[in-house]
Amino acid sequence: MAFIKRMIFKYRDFLTYTVFGFLASVVNIATYWVFRHTLIWPYLLANTMAWLIANLFGFFTNKSLVFQSKYTSFRALFQEIISFFFFRGVSFFLDNGLMIVGISMLGWHSMTAKIVDQLIVGIVNYITTSYTFKKSEKQMALRGRILRHYHTIRNRGKS
Repeated sequence: MAFIKRMIFKYRDFLTYTVFGFLASVVNIATYWVFRHTLIWPYLLANTMAWLIANLFGFFTNKSLVFQSKYTSFRALFQEIISFFFFRGVSFFLDNGLMIVGISMLGWHSMTAKIVDQLIVGIVNYITTSYTFKKSEKQMALRGRILRHYHTIRNRGKS
């Protein structure tokens, strides 16, 4: 049981990112479907809107729930937003590029291309998002070391 607790503590960011990253992909795919197949928008425009909505969702869930990043000023929040969307800009071009290749070059159905696209983009997004909130990760690691130290000292006194 202690091993499982250590593993959950060690990989907490990855596990929570996986859950919220999956939800952001669901938001992306569902939004794409609405714009492309209900409103009949061109696939790149539908994809761009889906990317924007999913990334707004992703920023706030990653910031507050996954990496638990706290900010003390509007400037700090603004810097995180700029950093997040800068790196997500990379995924935007990857996202649209994969859609072009899947639909226009390979002739896939747009939803098949979108799902494959989201799997690849999700991996890239994890790497870039963890960099954006890296400061928070360092703070979490420090809190973990402090807690371990506290429990070690407390348990020595019981012997």
